[in-house]
Amino acid sequence: MAPRPSPQTERVVKLFEQLAGDGSRGMTLAEVSRELSVHKASCHSMLSELLRAGWVLRDPVRKTYHLGPALVRLGREAAERYPALVLARSAMAELSAATGAHCVAFSVSDDFSTVVDQVRSRHGGGHPMPVGTQFPHRPPYGASIVAWAGPAARERWLAALPEDVGDRYRKALTAAKRRGYAVGLHILPDLRLRELAQIVRSAEVRSTRLSRLAQELTDELIHQEDWFPISLDPNRAYEVSHIDSPILEGGSRIALMLSLVPSAEPMSGAAVTRLGRQLAAATRRLSAALTEEP
Repeated sequence: MAPRPSPQTERVVKLFEQLAGDGSRGMTLAEVSRELSVHKASCHSMLSELLRAGWVLRDPVRKTYHLGPALVRLGREAAERYPALVLARSAMAELSAATGAHCVAFSVSDDFSTVVDQVRSRHGGGHPMPVGTQFPHRPPYGASIVAWAGPAARERWLAALPEDVGDRYRKALTAAKRRGYAVGLHILPDLRLRELAQIVRSAEVRSTRLSRLAQELTDELIHQEDWFPISLDPNRAYEVSHIDSPILEGGSRIALMLSLVPSAEPMSGAAVTRLGRQLAAATRRLSAALTEEP
């Protein structure tokens, strides 16, 4: 069962996102009320509590609210959990500027990947992925992760695939690790996606129908030869979903996975290769820097 939404929590999250995006300008009480679609009195109570905690500050002259100093401590403690992310942040911005793609950072566990940061570009494709978004490592998803996973994890992932495609995926995983980056392509049939969207929007969503269609889409994706390609033809056009490369800790463990999400426009295999090499060069430098840290 999906968790019940918490409007109060959603408002606080939205407030901090707005304050972070506004830089030094800040927001007045009236602006907060308007942005959150909440009465001024309720906003004042919320802001008063955040002021007491030091999470926001109020400019006594301009009457604007800003991010508070207590968040510095929280950010420092969060950064200590992701040392690779501290190193990667500037490289992500450079990659996004140089390639015109979104650059997304994922932390990796045994069973899923989690978005921990992203640098967006107006030229990139796809939709924003909020920090905290998780993706399971169930075939065919997680292929980029298991390409750099240990032998046991890779074999478990491959064992969940149908026998007739297992060998192809094994070759694709080996090729991705050898070249230093993995490529995922857009290939899901548009008609099936529209059908899925119609079901989700329906007032009477039948979970069995939704589950069946989702499984059918997954089966189609697994059997598509080009979803996770073994090689790239430099003269062929590709619709690229993402290009992934890991920051490695200790030479083998994935500390962070960086992903480029380029424009939705088709790209030549040569162009995809250039992006992949740029990304892999950056992750190799970051891996070396992470290893050198005391």
